[in-house]
Amino acid sequence: MRTAIVTGASKGVGYQTCKLLSNNGYKVIAVSRNIDKMIPLKSENIDVYKMDITNFNEIEIFFEKYKNIGLDLLVNNAGGGASPTQIINEKPENFNYAYSLNVSGPMYLSKLFTNNMEKSDNAIIIFVSSLGGKFAYPGGGNYTNAKRGIGGLVDTMRLEYPQYGIKIVELCPGTIDTVEGEKRESAITGKDMAEIIYWISELPSHVNINYLEVNHINSRK
Repeated sequence: MRTAIVTGASKGVGYQTCKLLSNNGYKVIAVSRNIDKMIPLKSENIDVYKMDITNFNEIEIFFEKYKNIGLDLLVNNAGGGASPTQIINEKPENFNYAYSLNVSGPMYLSKLFTNNMEKSDNAIIIFVSSLGGKFAYPGGGNYTNAKRGIGGLVDTMRLEYPQYGIKIVELCPGTIDTVEGEKRESAITGKDMAEIIYWISELPSHVNINYLEVNHINSRK
């Protein structure tokens, strides 16, 4: 049985990815700050674990619990910003939080589990970023800057991680429906993203998707 860790698993992309991977034979470790929202995921094939990806001490405790597992797939999905706004209204602590959430936390988690992933014959680390990291917009503030930071991290890891037999992927979606039952126009869904993540995980070991933009297409009426 293949094993996956998925962060940001309490809703949207992370929640749907955990369900799809489990339904297709993965042992999944679902991670989020909001453990109550993950309870419906808990099953024979899904463990749920409460962790704040911005807290490096919590990341280390999480690693100690699972340090002996073999790991095939790590989905760094947890992300967001600290109420991004116009730069004139921004605060340094907002930028620090957004960077920890999107870049330094996922980096540290990935670093700690590197040796576990070397045991896999098709190891993959996926970073769920955003088109907001490629195209700045007014009011994007700490969010767009942090998402752009993911791109720099991924570029570096993609150069360094082949020596460990690990593929590095950056997914850049546009607008996503993250809350069940609240349909947004011109948005892709968590299920859409889960299907893409699963597809990437099943590609042959010699094939890597370096960078993938994902967007919604409006239907003709």
